[in-house]
Amino acid sequence: MKLKLSIRRQGRFETFEVPYKEGMTLLDALKYIKEYIDPSLAFRQFCGAGICGTCAINVNGFPKLICKEQALSYALDENPTVLEPLNNAEVIKDLVVDTLNMSYRMKAYKAWINPVENNLKINQELSKKIEESSDCILCYACQSFCPEVADKDYAGPLFFAKLYRLFIDPRDRDHGIRLLEAKDTLILHCLSCNKCNNACPKEVKPATLIRELLDS
Repeated sequence: MKLKLSIRRQGRFETFEVPYKEGMTLLDALKYIKEYIDPSLAFRQFCGAGICGTCAINVNGFPKLICKEQALSYALDENPTVLEPLNNAEVIKDLVVDTLNMSYRMKAYKAWINPVENNLKINQELSKKIEESSDCILCYACQSFCPEVADKDYAGPLFFAKLYRLFIDPRDRDHGIRLLEAKDTLILHCLSCNKCNNACPKEVKPATLIRELLDS
């Protein structure tokens, strides 16, 4: 059995056939192509365990972490599986995109904990909410699938999920201004379409967090 992949490269599609092996992931298939067929194929990967978020690409139009995406169902399909770079980001080469703009925005707003001096205690319920909203691995899947991110001034679900985590955490010295920062980056433009919830591989549910921020 062979896995057929149609990969978007510099505006065109190239089709490859990869021998299927039991337990193969789509990332394994790309590695096979790079090693045995076309060493110039560009894609990102690192941990191979769904933790680092670097291998996210579009699979048949939907963002996936391909290190966790089993290839069997795609190999059984007689139609080629379409692999494309993520949306809403500049393509560097093949399946590699540039997400530095998000890094710059997070640095500009200091989207990390600025700890208070006192050692504050938080209750179990709040601790669970903080933990769940901290599961984001910066894979960019939610940003890619969000239709509003086409507006460059709209920060997007990834950024707002990070602000939510800081907003609810009293240990962040700046948590009181996080909602103002969200409004400054156009959180009110959220379409509430829930596409980012569907796309997130870690079930962070950015759209739900955005609504909670807006209701605060």
